[in-house]
Amino acid sequence: MPVVGGLGTDNQSDDRESLLSILRDVSPNTDNYLTSNLGRAPDATNVLHSWPVYNTARPTSLTYTLEGADATFAALDTPTLTSNYTGVISEPVLVTGSAEAVKIATGEDPLVFQKTNALKRLKAKMEWATINGTAAAGSCGVARGFNGIALMLSTGLTVRDTNTSFTETELNDIMQDSWNQVGSEYIADILLCPMVISRRVSGFTANLTRMIDAKDKRLDSQVRVYGSQVGKDIMIIPHKDVRTANTSAHVFALREDTFKYSFLTGREPKYEELAQTGDAQKGQYITELTVVAFAQRASVHRSGYQNVL
Repeated sequence: MPVVGGLGTDNQSDDRESLLSILRDVSPNTDNYLTSNLGRAPDATNVLHSWPVYNTARPTSLTYTLEGADATFAALDTPTLTSNYTGVISEPVLVTGSAEAVKIATGEDPLVFQKTNALKRLKAKMEWATINGTAAAGSCGVARGFNGIALMLSTGLTVRDTNTSFTETELNDIMQDSWNQVGSEYIADILLCPMVISRRVSGFTANLTRMIDAKDKRLDSQVRVYGSQVGKDIMIIPHKDVRTANTSAHVFALREDTFKYSFLTGREPKYEELAQTGDAQKGQYITELTVVAFAQRASVHRSGYQNVL
């Protein structure tokens, strides 16, 4: 009960606020497995970027050669070209002169703080586009864009009935889809999936999963590895950008080393100061890139899974 008369906190009018100079930024903008780990291909030199792909199917029948016969020549296959557009991704920053002058809780320079976080947002945009991007040629006022992995996979694409349960059989079927299309050394080796699918895999017991530490430079925490029935281990990577509609969660079994980034020459991520107009510092992080898929047939995309345990 407040005291009567004198001075107490209830009638003190000149007190200062209690303010901690501690900030815990828990924004989900640092979970970017692909932008951190996919390799880099040579630069793109045009906004339409192409590369060769090649595959020879195994024989399903044969005609024996007659003894002593002359050789006969069938038409030979050559590599074909596939392509993707480059897309411009930017993250602008504007800090007014007043904002720079005001002291903030953490004591940081406001411009430095905003630039640091803009770079994180840029990387998160790149990650999202790597999976979910849609190609556009960039004509008639439409921004140019590139296809992400979801639209680059066609050979191993399967749309399951909605609310299909993600079982151990499903995972092994996915791995066999990859095995069916490529040599054994190119079978998918990472599974990008929503967290709910990762939790389901944790409950599989027929082929026990195991945890590996982040000694691998690609990883920032422990991840689960599943030993599939096709004789290939696959790392289970829960990913925030894999679509998780209520009745149609998606999963991607990828052969990681068959996907690369190509940046348009001189367009790697960088910060550009913009002309000052008015009382503000302006700039932007900007990059132009595309995703290259050297062998999309090695990877598998399935959707339709339950988004509940």
